Amino acid sequence: MSHEQFEEVLPLYAVGALERLERQALEAHLLTGCAPCHAALKQYHAVAGMLPYGLTPTVAPPTLKARVLAALVPGSSPDVPKVTQKPHAVSGMRATRLAWPSLAWTASPAFALILVLLLAGTGMYALSMRSRIATEIEQRQRVQTALQEETARLALLQRQVAEQEQMLAGLRKEFGSRIGDLTETKEALILREVEVDQLRAQLTQQEQEAAIFRRALAQRDEISVFLRSPSVKVISLAGSEMAKSAGALLLYDPDTKKALFYAFNMPPLLERKTYQLWAIMDKPVSAGTFNTDAGHKSRLVIRSMPDFARITKFAVSVEPEGGRPQPTGEIYLVGQL
Repeated sequence: MSHEQFEEVLPLYAVGALERLERQALEAHLLTGCAPCHAALKQYHAVAGMLPYGLTPTVAPPTLKARVLAALVPGSSPDVPKVTQKPHAVSGMRATRLAWPSLAWTASPAFALILVLLLAGTGMYALSMRSRIATEIEQRQRVQTALQEETARLALLQRQVAEQEQMLAGLRKEFGSRIGDLTETKEALILREVEVDQLRAQLTQQEQEAAIFRRALAQRDEISVFLRSPSVKVISLAGSEMAKSAGALLLYDPDTKKALFYAFNMPPLLERKTYQLWAIMDKPVSAGTFNTDAGHKSRLVIRSMPDFARITKFAVSVEPEGGRPQPTGEIYLVGQL
């Protein structure tokens, strides 16, 4: 039998009206665990249990008992007081309820009509329930199919997310490695820049020292040439009350008009002050400014001196930084021609 045929005979099975072979086939089908059939059978059992209560109670005729006994026991008379043989027992309340309508069926055609109507209503209800159950099963299958599709899609998305996270972790690791390399390169570059700055500072210092050395060498050569000249004249300057231990020499060449000034034991200058050499004729004329070194010595090369014949004496004063057109400060050195 097909599944549809099993569903059609469920109402008859619920009221115990199936033949043995059909009943056995249906029970074997129910043992397979068919959920729609079990649900429909449960509904049919509930309806079948209510069938006896849907009939109108009728008082049995006084002669009914005798007729029933006569039908059950052949040869007995209606006057038999009691029946010693009991009818075949029917197990369960459902069999008892089914037996009572059978007696009513034989007793009255109206009962039979009511039973047929109830069975027809039960069949229609069973068909409605079967259709509803089939719809629900179909909807459940659709939901399960959609759920499976969504589960598969979610698993695919999870795999994609896992792959993306793995790729992102690789990129982060590579980026961290690149950052580490970049940091090392940056540190090495900073170290090289520091070394370059140090080398530049050393080079600048060496260039300055070389420039000083070249100037000193040139000045020494110039002084050496200057001192070898036979026309050089020497003038001595003595310290004043402001610098009693100080002194100076002025070497002058009238042919080249160059002069070399050398001072010693000069007092340290205050901030923003300088020494200024004056050639005094009719009025003082500036011959240049100079400062002292760590040994309190001073040197000054004069490239062009005023007319030496007109000079009467030389003097050194302290002036503001940069010098002045005329003496304004204290006199520290004085020398007469």
